[in-house]
Amino acid sequence: MCALLNETLGVDKNDSNGNDSYYSERDVNTKSLSDYALSEAYVNFYKGVAEDILFYGMCIVGPFGLLGNLLSVCVFLRSPSLRRTTTGQWLVALAIADSTVLIGEIFRWLSSVRIHISGKYFYCFPPSLGLNFFHATSAGCKITHFLRYSGSLWSAWITVAIAVERLIAVAWPLKIADISTPRRVQILIALIAFSGLALGLFPFWTVDLLARKNVPRCRISNERAYSLWNDIVIKFCSLFIPCTLITVLTVVIIGLLYHARNRRKACLSASIKSRQQSTSMRLISVEAQMTITLVAVCVSTIALRSPYTIAYHIRSHVRETDHDNKTLDVITYFANLLTGLINTINYAVNFLLYCLWGSSFRKECAKLLRCSVNDDQIIAPTGKRLLSNDVLSADRIE
Repeated sequence: MCALLNETLGVDKNDSNGNDSYYSERDVNTKSLSDYALSEAYVNFYKGVAEDILFYGMCIVGPFGLLGNLLSVCVFLRSPSLRRTTTGQWLVALAIADSTVLIGEIFRWLSSVRIHISGKYFYCFPPSLGLNFFHATSAGCKITHFLRYSGSLWSAWITVAIAVERLIAVAWPLKIADISTPRRVQILIALIAFSGLALGLFPFWTVDLLARKNVPRCRISNERAYSLWNDIVIKFCSLFIPCTLITVLTVVIIGLLYHARNRRKACLSASIKSRQQSTSMRLISVEAQMTITLVAVCVSTIALRSPYTIAYHIRSHVRETDHDNKTLDVITYFANLLTGLINTINYAVNFLLYCLWGSSFRKECAKLLRCSVNDDQIIAPTGKRLLSNDVLSADRIE
C-alpha cells in the first residue's frame, strides 16, 4: 500500500520508524506485548488505506488540474473579449494560484512511500529516478511547503474577491463598471498575491530536512514558531475565514439573484418592441451566465473546502489533547486525508465549471483546440509549418 510520510500538512512529526510519537514505553509497559503489536498493526493498516486513497487520487487530480488550469489561462489570454474583462483577470489569477498549490502537492506526492502493516516504510518511486524532491534536500522541503501554503492563501482570497465583485454586480448592476475597473482589479490581484506569498514564507524557518537514524525527512524544526504560524496562516487565514466569507457572500448573492429574476421578468413583460425585448433578453442572458459561472466557482469552493476545514480542526484538537485513543486517532487521520484529497480537487475542477456553465468559454476553448489541430495539419512538404495563405504564397515565390 502506498502512503505519504506526512501528517495533515505534509510535515512528519513521527519517530524514526514512522510511528506516531505517542506510542511510548508507557504503553508497552501497561499492555502485553501481543496487545501492543495488534494495536500497532490496526493503526498502520487503516492509516495505510487512507494514504493509498490519497496517493492514487493524486495520480489523477494533479495532472488533470494542471492541464485544466493551463487551458483556462490560454483561453482567457487568447480571447480579447475575456482577457479585457475584470472577470477574466480574476479567473486567470485564480488558475495560476490553483496551479501553485497543485505543483506543491505533486512535489509531495512524488516522495510518497509504501507502508507495511509492521510500520516499515519504503518509497513508491525508486530513489534512482530522482523524484524525491521533498525529502531529498532542505530547499525542496521548504519550497514544497511554501508553494502549498502561499498558493492556498492566494486562491482562497481571490475566490473571496470574486464573490464580493459578483455581490456588487448583482446588488448595484449600474455601478459595477465604475467600481470594478481592470486597473483596480490588477492592483487587488497584486496585493492578494503579495500577501499570500509573504504569509506563506514561514516554512523557510520552521521546517527543515532532519535525519533520524540516518533517514532524512522533511520535519518541523521549530515547533513553537510552526504552531503559531500554522494557526494564523492555515487554520484561520486559509481555511476558516475564507470559507465563512464565501459561504455568507454566496448565500446573499443567490438571494439577490432570485429577487432580480422576478424584477427582470416584470420589466420584460412590460416592453413593447420585440426587438428591444430580444436585446434585453440577450443582455440579461450574458450577465446571468457570468454570474452563474462565478457563483458555481464559489459553491464548489464551499463544498470542497469545508469538509477539510472541519476535519483539519478536529484532527489538530485530537493530536493535542487525546493521545491515547488510537481508534479516534485512526478515524480523524482517515477523515483528514480523505477530505484533504477533496480539498485538492478544488484546485483542479474550475476548468470543468467554466466549460459547464460558460458558453463563451466553451466557444473560445473550441477555437483554441481547432487552431491547434489546424496548425498541426498545415505543414509544407519540406517540413516547415505554414500559418496562413500569405505565408504559403511567399514560400512559393521563393
